Amino acid sequence: MANIMESASIEDIALYLQREDGIDSASAQTAAQQVVNGFIDMRNKGIIKGWYFDELGHLELLPTDIALSIIERQK
Repeated sequence: MANIMESASIEDIALYLQREDGIDSASAQTAAQQVVNGFIDMRNKGIIKGWYFDELGHLELLPTDIALSIIERQK
């Protein structure tokens, strides 16, 4: 799974938001675009490698090794 870059598309995230938040399609599409923009920003900053839906259907982030080491130091 370490090679995941983006396995949850804007459309997948919009459907997820519709289901989880009960919002309409247009609002979900707008919100999904904002979510993906945030993910891209985090990826560009080296915080995450990508994002995906896990086996339970939850949207997950894949942190970089640097981010994981920072998290571990803070424990």
